[in-house]
Amino acid sequence: MAIVTRPFNQDQHKVPQVYLKKFGYQDKNKQWKVSVIKRGDRFSGQKSIGSFTAQTNIFDIESDNERIQRMFERLNGELENEYNNIIDELEQQGALSEKSFSILLQPTGNLIVRSDDWRGQIKFLLESDRKENFLKIITGHHCKNEEEFIRIHELEFYRHLVGLPVQEAINPILLYFLDHLMLRLFQYEIIFLKAVEGKPWMTTSNPVVVKNRTAEREIFAKESEFYFPLSPEYLAWRKRPIFLH
Repeated sequence: MAIVTRPFNQDQHKVPQVYLKKFGYQDKNKQWKVSVIKRGDRFSGQKSIGSFTAQTNIFDIESDNERIQRMFERLNGELENEYNNIIDELEQQGALSEKSFSILLQPTGNLIVRSDDWRGQIKFLLESDRKENFLKIITGHHCKNEEEFIRIHELEFYRHLVGLPVQEAINPILLYFLDHLMLRLFQYEIIFLKAVEGKPWMTTSNPVVVKNRTAEREIFAKESEFYFPLSPEYLAWRKRPIFLH
């Protein structure tokens, strides 16, 4: 008989520490902190980066397979390891190589799906009568052809997702949503804006600000925009295309 154990408790960050350090500072005790002001407040406070936006096991996936249980958080960690290299290249070259640009799009999508805003939106959809349409949209590209998409409700992976309780379904579905999102992001042209001297870019606990548009079979349509402060010096901007009539 196999014994299944739950992974140890782990603080998992909605906004990675490696990213927050770009906007933070070290105090006299060498502890990394950020200055934070809540919406509506007049004054800022100082927060430890080690605990800011951290929540125990928030990205864990219910599974008998320990590797799957921490799949989401492991992906987060792998992407974070590349972040400093990307920013260094942007600062030194003023642009990114095709490889670095491709890597940058992954934490962009990752930060979107890790945010409380998108987690809340997806939870709402999973609790609504639009649940199955939403799942078809974000998983449909896994079908081999249109015929298989028409009968997607018969496929094992889809039936498994539909049958999961909402709270248990959110993290695996966020990974499918990330996969769907990357198909769109890889088609985007991104502009990098350098901050005006003395007026650095600021960030938030939801770093990638999205002006979202929806379309048939899409949650993130080609007309959508996003703004992503990469560091106090650089901001990535996906501008909505202009259509000529």
